[in-house]
Amino acid sequence: MGSDCGPGGSQSRAVWCAHVDGWTTLYTNCDQANRPSNQQNCFRVCDWHKDLYDWHLGAWSQCVSVSPRTFGGMRPYVCHGGEEGIQTREVGCTLKADESPGEDAICEYFEPKPRLEQACLIPCPQDCVVSEFTPWTSCSKTCGTGLQNRVRSVLVPPLFGGSACPNLTEFQTCKPGPCKGPEGIYSLRLGPWTSCSLPVTRPVRQAKRRKGKGGGRERPGVKDPDTRELIQKKRTRNRLNRQESPFWDIQVGYQSRAVSCAHRNGSTVGLSLCQPRELPLTIQSCILPKDCELSDWSAWGHCSKDCSDPNPNSPRGQRSRSRRVLQFAVGDGEKCPASEEAEPCEPEGDGVPPCATYTWRTTEWSDCRVDTLLSQQDRRRSNQTGLCGGGLQNREVYCVQGNAELLTYLNNLKDKDSQIPNQQKPSDPPHLSISFEITASRPVESQLCGGPIHDTSQLCLIPCPIECDVSPWGAWGPCTYENCSVQEGKKGFKLRKREISNEPTGGAGNCPHLVEAIPCEDPSCWDWQLVRLDECVSDRELPCGPGTQIPQVRCVNSTGDAVNAELCGGTPVPEPIVCLVPCPKDCVLSDWTSWSSCSQTCSSKTMEGKQMRTRSILAYNAGEGGDMCPTTSSLQEVRNCNEHACTVYHWQTGPWGPCTEDPSASALNTSTGSWSAAGLKASGACSQGMQTRKVICVRVNVGQVPPKKCPESPRPGTLRPCRMPCKKDCIVTPFSNWTQCSPTCDEAGNIQKKKQSRKRVVLQLPANGGLECPEVLEEEKDCEAVKVCPGYRWKTHKWRRCQLVPWHIREDSPGAQETCGPGLQTRAVSCRKLDGAQADMGDCLQYASSIPPVTQRCQLPCQDDCQLTNWSKFSSCTVDCVGVRTRKRALVGRSKKKDRCKNTQMYPLSETQYCPCDKYNAQPVGNWSDCILAGGDHVESLLGMKVQGDVKECGQGYRYQAMVCYDQDNRLVETSRCNSHGYIEEACIIACPSDCKLSEWSNWSRCSKSCGSGVKVRSKWLREKPYNGGRPCPKLDHINQVYEVVPCVSDCTQYVWVAEPWSVWKVSNVDLKENCGEGVQTRKVRCMLNTVDGPSESVEDYLCDPEDMPLGTRGSRLPCPEDCVLSDWGPWNRCSRVTITRPP
Repeated sequence: MGSDCGPGGSQSRAVWCAHVDGWTTLYTNCDQANRPSNQQNCFRVCDWHKDLYDWHLGAWSQCVSVSPRTFGGMRPYVCHGGEEGIQTREVGCTLKADESPGEDAICEYFEPKPRLEQACLIPCPQDCVVSEFTPWTSCSKTCGTGLQNRVRSVLVPPLFGGSACPNLTEFQTCKPGPCKGPEGIYSLRLGPWTSCSLPVTRPVRQAKRRKGKGGGRERPGVKDPDTRELIQKKRTRNRLNRQESPFWDIQVGYQSRAVSCAHRNGSTVGLSLCQPRELPLTIQSCILPKDCELSDWSAWGHCSKDCSDPNPNSPRGQRSRSRRVLQFAVGDGEKCPASEEAEPCEPEGDGVPPCATYTWRTTEWSDCRVDTLLSQQDRRRSNQTGLCGGGLQNREVYCVQGNAELLTYLNNLKDKDSQIPNQQKPSDPPHLSISFEITASRPVESQLCGGPIHDTSQLCLIPCPIECDVSPWGAWGPCTYENCSVQEGKKGFKLRKREISNEPTGGAGNCPHLVEAIPCEDPSCWDWQLVRLDECVSDRELPCGPGTQIPQVRCVNSTGDAVNAELCGGTPVPEPIVCLVPCPKDCVLSDWTSWSSCSQTCSSKTMEGKQMRTRSILAYNAGEGGDMCPTTSSLQEVRNCNEHACTVYHWQTGPWGPCTEDPSASALNTSTGSWSAAGLKASGACSQGMQTRKVICVRVNVGQVPPKKCPESPRPGTLRPCRMPCKKDCIVTPFSNWTQCSPTCDEAGNIQKKKQSRKRVVLQLPANGGLECPEVLEEEKDCEAVKVCPGYRWKTHKWRRCQLVPWHIREDSPGAQETCGPGLQTRAVSCRKLDGAQADMGDCLQYASSIPPVTQRCQLPCQDDCQLTNWSKFSSCTVDCVGVRTRKRALVGRSKKKDRCKNTQMYPLSETQYCPCDKYNAQPVGNWSDCILAGGDHVESLLGMKVQGDVKECGQGYRYQAMVCYDQDNRLVETSRCNSHGYIEEACIIACPSDCKLSEWSNWSRCSKSCGSGVKVRSKWLREKPYNGGRPCPKLDHINQVYEVVPCVSDCTQYVWVAEPWSVWKVSNVDLKENCGEGVQTRKVRCMLNTVDGPSESVEDYLCDPEDMPLGTRGSRLPCPEDCVLSDWGPWNRCSRVTITRPP
């Protein structure tokens, strides 16, 4: 059936016997033991499998060459532009859910299998190209033996089998000079840093310093209000710049570590043995670590859920609380934990309204849809046959609020109670009688509905149309009056009938005519009908010899029904029939067979109908005294039949017209469009209509004739009642609520335009002239944008001066100086709104990025360091392009007298550069583009280019590389200043693709089935594979052929086997005296074209079903004298009804 999908199906195919030359022969000529199976298990694919399975494409393998590397073994292969290759990949049908493999036939049902191989082009090998080595680095050691290295870079990597790159790094040993002392015996050992701590005297000094400053007293003598306000603002700004913030208490301390000199045996020795080496830092500034401090938790907020739900599995609400940061973590202090937490909750108190409940609703099922399978149909018939079989129906599932009407009622009731506050409320609530007008519910967001979702698709079945099948025509009946109650004139009709053997779709009106009539003379309404013949009784009461058979008859009317025998009184009763009772030694003959069907339906001057019947010899005569067997010609009889003229009439009907409203019917054609709460359509009454059709009298092989030529009694009706199709209006839900607008500000505080939408769902589609659906089912509008985005950012203040470790702590460190060295500096950080206004720190913690650093390491220069002024501005240029400009700086202080500071290579005091000019430097940048075909100006014939219309596919083209333009300062400027278009070009070639080439279609084969449904095949074979991206070949078999298979149907009654009468027995072990024993009979079996009037002409045997072919020979035993001889079995009589009683 069409609804059966998946594994467990079966496939059948036609299997027939064929000669080696290809023509079909009898199945008995083939070895039955080796006959292939005509059925196999299969996976039945349905349309909805397309969403479950898909082709899984593996990666293309590396391009492998298909051409030899040398030609004739004499000359080495030289690459010119590349060589042809081939690459492959794995392709398989997989289940999308878990990528498990499936049968390829499933995916091939929807889409041909992607190609497994393709031609490719292997470019010529590209060897690795490297740059020159850089200079050697300085020696890794200042004394003894060290290492130095140099490097080079890859300019062009190896491609397509080119030679690999050489080493990019080289090392060599170096010996700057001998070391003072045994080399490698002593080494420095560093201990861990101590924890950060404050000097003991620092708090006391800070307290004295603050006390001495006098706090925030105003300076005497400043009386001007504006000046006083400026001073106050500066003091406030300085206070913010300090690190003493309510959120940060940053204190700079110090930490130290031990440095010792160790012998290679592990013992500690004096530091002097490890010198002269620059000792590492032993004391450094640090930030005193402080843990994060938080305030107490605030009270719990309101529960987000404001309704009661008796379902224990319903989602619970959330309530939250928060706490503030009192002290941020400083240094290595413990970081701040979460400042917010939430917990589930349920609303408390009386008068909590019930929660909204949500449920799934569905629209009506769509019409059953069957997709056409063009690859399995004969395209010449695809427009004539309707689609039927297994299909798919869809519907939409949407979420609605289930108790919206109840909540609306309760809210209205609550509003009424609030308007009458002084009214005394009863202790018991009154019983509510609630009635609602059920309408289509408004759709809501799908995530509100829980539980399993309804199916959105289901399998369906469109019954395939059943063609009308009729039986062969019966024999012509007697000549009767058209109306036996009025027997006038001497003209009547002979009728012949056929019956419907297979009721078609749409009723018997779609069948061909079932009655034909021919005019005749001397009609009669009643006649004698032979029921049976009595047994043959010999004359003169002898045991054998000539005799008679008495016919048993009955009187019947023109329709074959038995009537009173008196009505046939005017017609003579059939006479007894002469017969023969065989004697023991007589030749024994079988009974006559029934008369064959008439060879013609009518008779004319050039043709006449014939019928034949035969009998066979059952036993030969047994010597003298017995009657001899008749000759072969006497074993068959021929008689004329259908001797009437070829003038046949019948009634022909046209198709029924549309159902139109019957004005006489009382019912009105109402529109059905109501929708119940469960989503079901309500049925309504529809009016009674009428259908008409055309009925004409037709003469066979002539056409329409006047109606009086056909008998009136079998005339079909021209009018019949029908039911008018009910109108259905389109039903849609109300619009859903507008979707929520997401925040319209990004992290940078920019306003973003957002949209919100709403939709409605079509519950019922219109039909039969009902109201159409509205055009707009979805609406969209812009969200209301905020005027200013509420954003937050961190503001960093100036770094404070570099703070060193107190001198009294580091004065004993080697090389330490009081006013210089490494230190730490801090700065304040505050929270601001995007417009610059002050904001709470918690807002920046929640909405802004991470906190900027508030400390950093710094360096105060020492007197021994080389100190220089800042660079001056460049001098002005007097002449462009050929002139130069300079800038200078100078040594300051004691640096002027230090020789190492006078080293201009390490500390240059001037810089010179060319003056900017209009002569710019163009340089390529980036990779080459793909090869782009040239325009139409190039001569295509010279380039061997293929052209499709005006679109070139291959040939000579150009590739491009971007160019940039630099000025004298190596700054990017417009490419036009370098007189460049922004790119350079060079010629390239795109190899022309070669499409897959197949032969022309072969002729269609014969239908695989001579009776019923089969297939016929035609094929193409591969002539040339595709190259260079040409169109791929379709799926080919192992012998590089592609097939097209289309169904074919052979009428099982079009060709039939006709067997001639059995021949005379031929005794194999012949005894001429007795002429009896084992023998054989033969007959000729022919395949004949079957027409309405029976088999007409012989055709080739392959057109008939070989499995239905009657036997052409049969063996048996020919009775000998004195043997009992029996005739063939007669037909079975009618089954009598037998009642079977089951025992208790």
